[in-house]
Amino acid sequence: MSSLKIGQTVETSTNQTGIIKYIGTIHVAEGDWLGLELPTPTGKNDGSPAAKPTPKPKAPVVPKARPSSVVAPKPTPRASIAATKRQSIATTTAPPPVRAPVRKPSIAGSSTASSTIQDARHRSNATASSASTTSKASRDTNVETLNTKIRHLEKQHGDDQDRIKDLAQAADERDRYKAIIEKLQSKYQTLHLDSAELKTQLQQLQSDNDSLAKKQEEHEADWEIALLDKEMAEERAEQAESELEAVRAKLEERDMEIEIMREEAAMFTTELSEEDKEAAGWYRLQHENDRLRQALITLKEMTEEKERDNKARFAELEMDLASLDAIRQEHTELQDRVHKDEGIIEHLRAQVDASAEWEDLSNELTDKIHDLEEKAKRQEATIRELESEAELNNELLVVHMDEEEDLHAELEAKDFEIAEHIHRLELQEVAIADNQLLVSKFRDLVYNLQSRLADAESSRTMTEAQIRDTTGRIDEVMDLNRHLRASNRQATFKEVQLGLYRLDAEVASKRLAISTEAQSAEFLKSLPVQTYFTAISVGAKASLTSSLLLTADREMSFNGGLEEAMARLSCVEAVQCLALLQTGSKRLYSAMETCDLADFAAFGPIDQELRVVEKTLDHTHEALVNDEINFTDMANSLAQSLKIQDAVLVDQQNILAMMPEDESTAHIQRIVARLDYLGSNFAVITTMMSFLASNATELLVKTAAQDINPDDVTAAAQRVLELFAGPSVICNKAVAAGQKLLRTVDALRSDSLYPHIFKGSEDIMEQEAYLAKLARDAAQWGRNTLSIINASFQPEPSPSWSELKIEDMFAFYWSPELLRLDTTAQRLDAWTEEASLLLNTSEIVHGPTPWAQKAKEMEAARKKNSEASVLLEKLKVEHKATLLSLHEREQVIETKSLEIEHLDAKYRDASNKVTDAQHLREKLIKTEQEMTDLRTKITDQHSQIEALEQNIARSDRSEHAINLPDATKMVTEPVEQPSASRTIPAQVNCLLSALQTENHWLRRREHTDMFDRNLKHVFGKMRHAQQKTYAQTIDRALTDVLLEMEESDDDSSLHEDAEDHAAAQSLISRPKMLPMGVGPVQTAWQTSNGTPEQYYAFLESNVVGPMGFRLCTIPKGDEDMLELWDDGASSVFESLSGEMGI
Repeated sequence: MSSLKIGQTVETSTNQTGIIKYIGTIHVAEGDWLGLELPTPTGKNDGSPAAKPTPKPKAPVVPKARPSSVVAPKPTPRASIAATKRQSIATTTAPPPVRAPVRKPSIAGSSTASSTIQDARHRSNATASSASTTSKASRDTNVETLNTKIRHLEKQHGDDQDRIKDLAQAADERDRYKAIIEKLQSKYQTLHLDSAELKTQLQQLQSDNDSLAKKQEEHEADWEIALLDKEMAEERAEQAESELEAVRAKLEERDMEIEIMREEAAMFTTELSEEDKEAAGWYRLQHENDRLRQALITLKEMTEEKERDNKARFAELEMDLASLDAIRQEHTELQDRVHKDEGIIEHLRAQVDASAEWEDLSNELTDKIHDLEEKAKRQEATIRELESEAELNNELLVVHMDEEEDLHAELEAKDFEIAEHIHRLELQEVAIADNQLLVSKFRDLVYNLQSRLADAESSRTMTEAQIRDTTGRIDEVMDLNRHLRASNRQATFKEVQLGLYRLDAEVASKRLAISTEAQSAEFLKSLPVQTYFTAISVGAKASLTSSLLLTADREMSFNGGLEEAMARLSCVEAVQCLALLQTGSKRLYSAMETCDLADFAAFGPIDQELRVVEKTLDHTHEALVNDEINFTDMANSLAQSLKIQDAVLVDQQNILAMMPEDESTAHIQRIVARLDYLGSNFAVITTMMSFLASNATELLVKTAAQDINPDDVTAAAQRVLELFAGPSVICNKAVAAGQKLLRTVDALRSDSLYPHIFKGSEDIMEQEAYLAKLARDAAQWGRNTLSIINASFQPEPSPSWSELKIEDMFAFYWSPELLRLDTTAQRLDAWTEEASLLLNTSEIVHGPTPWAQKAKEMEAARKKNSEASVLLEKLKVEHKATLLSLHEREQVIETKSLEIEHLDAKYRDASNKVTDAQHLREKLIKTEQEMTDLRTKITDQHSQIEALEQNIARSDRSEHAINLPDATKMVTEPVEQPSASRTIPAQVNCLLSALQTENHWLRRREHTDMFDRNLKHVFGKMRHAQQKTYAQTIDRALTDVLLEMEESDDDSSLHEDAEDHAAAQSLISRPKMLPMGVGPVQTAWQTSNGTPEQYYAFLESNVVGPMGFRLCTIPKGDEDMLELWDDGASSVFESLSGEMGI
């Protein structure tokens, strides 16, 4: 048997396997027995009525475990834990003992009370055990069946009663909701009317807003137009200023030109002397002669070069003319090819467009493939994450199920323990009642002994026998006191343990409910959840400590001694702090139950502060259990804990303010706690003063205060009690009003309502602040007064009783500040009446708890996981289909890429052909242009040839005319040219400067365009530029010659030489001097005779070809000088242009 353990699997002699659940003795047989749990419900006795009672088993039939059939226990610790728990439950359950009868109090039998109680307990336990043994031995299966049915029927009856209660409550709620709905309908009608009025006002305001918006748009349009006008005006002003500046600049230029022209006019109008004029004319003629000689040489060279160029050009034109037919034929062929190429180009363009479309399609397919690959990668990553999350969820689910089973088992164990503790509590209550009876007897005995002791001290005639008797009785009383104190400590310890067991059971049930609902082990271990349980523990422990202290307060209120009064004041202060701690912790965990997850997480950091408060309460429990409590230190430590909790509440005020029902309830509970403290304070003071009034003589004897008259103490105490009568009644009235208001609020809270009239009310906050200050002042006054009174009863009083004015010491208790409690009571009654009205109440609406929200999140995550798994399967199918389509698309793309390459090759060939065709077309256009130029040049050359032929004919005639003077033997003698100065007119000078400027501009333009064309055209342009240069040079030379001729004509008219005048008169009306240049260029003056017609004929015959150029004076009569420039110059230019081919 020693090798067997609970939880092992064994095999019986009937080949049945079972798990060991019990090892030990039983009351129906001797020896060690095994309790097995079989896999089927049919064992040796299945509990049916027809079964026969099982005979008493013999020793050999005991199902001993065989070593070969013993199986090792399962490795999971959960089974062993559950088995251990079941074992503890089975071993701890026992029938309740019979309650011992309560005895009548007697002083004689007080010394043997404890022994009698213990004997009664042993007798009751023995009787209960024997009765239970007999009943178990005589119980058969029919009785068990009937008991089972009775229990089932009782359970059904209880369920029916609960349903009836729920039905009645539902009917009440239905009526209440109907009343609320009617009120809401009336409010809805008023709100509907208000909303209709507001809608009309809103429409009117919208119409006004629209009209104002339109006006604003019109004003903005006008403003923009004004800005545009302003900008246009500024631009016009700037333009006018710029035009004004330009006009001013032009005016300045004109003024400057006028000044220059005036200076030039002044320069040319100055008169010169005759010598200067002759010198200027001579040098000028000599200079002009040299310049003309150089011009003739240059003209000759230009003419020869022009002839050579013309010959080369003629040859080139003949060659080009020969190749013109071939070029035309080639041009027609090229045009045909161009038409064909255009058709090919159109076809290729269509193919290129198609290839571009295929390329776009291939790019789109490539992008889609890339996107699908990325999507597949992301989905694979998501699949891996979801698989890991699914595995984690499965593990968490397994862990959660294990924890749930453990918690269920633990809860069952706690339930059994609670039942056991309740049973023990009942026994303890019986024992406490007996102990209280003993205490009363003990106190009576103590008083008798004290009176006897006083009598003995007064008489001092006690005998030794009496002394021994008295000493024995005192020893018995001391022993009884020690037993009583020990029993009180044991009762306090059991009460504390029972309260802690209840707290653990409540916390375990809440933890199980949270775990079951949230379905998350991490959430159950999170810091906010721990804070929630800590707040519950603080509230429960504060309530437990408060009940213990109230019990101690009731015990201390028996005789009202001075030292007990000081301790009791500290005790009631501690009770007040505990009530406030309980209110604050209740507000905290109530707010945590109804807030959302974000606010719930904000409560996590306050766990440390709450644990400090919990440790203070634990130390208070230890002091109460060990009977080592110091009420003053305890009150101070609890006050510090209260400050910590107030700081926590202030930090979480933003979240707590969202629960107005808790806020109003907390205000009322704090007010009631303050009022209870004031009532307890009044009770301590009145009890103490009553004790002084009734026991002044004994107190003075006990404290050895001989200088104090007992009658004075009694009279002072009576006066104080009379003064305390009125404030005590007011305080009790306020306490009753506060308790009534609290009960009303609690009743509304049970109906899910709260009075909204206290929400943000300044009156209730003011009353709470007033009562808090009054409680602090009362505590301070009470401690100070009691300490002074206690000091006055010492052997060496300081101060003495005669110096005390006890009425003034208690003046606070009938001050106007305290008498305001009457107003407070009236306000509390008014608030109770207002809170009782349904109009002043609102329904408490709470959202889901944080763990319900967490459960929803977990459920959403599970749904998401399931959806993700379904989506994963779909994505896998889509992925496979996409891969197949991608393979098909890749094949299509490869085919299309080959076609695109083929089309690209064709396109390149076509583009090359198009380029060749464009080059040929450009060449054809250039060829046609060159042909047109050649035609014009041929036409010009033909005209030049004709002009040359005419010039040749004219030169022949001029040679014939030159020979006429020789025939007539006219001798031309050189005549000296008179030297005279000449003045160049301003118009002629301006004309010359304009010609020079134009010449420079033409040169720049020709040189910039020289290299813009082909070589042949460049050479042609060069020749044309040279011809223009020669023409300009000749133009300038002729202009100078004509000017000289005009000036020489003017100068010659001033001379009055008789000989020359006579010779001239012989020919014409006035002499004309003709400068001539022959062969070797010579300049001479000769007299010409004849009519103007002869002179013009002579001029035509002398102004001839390139090698026989002659210049002579033009004889004229009194004709206008302009004919010299118009006719003569034009004829000279025509002849020169004919010679040079211009």
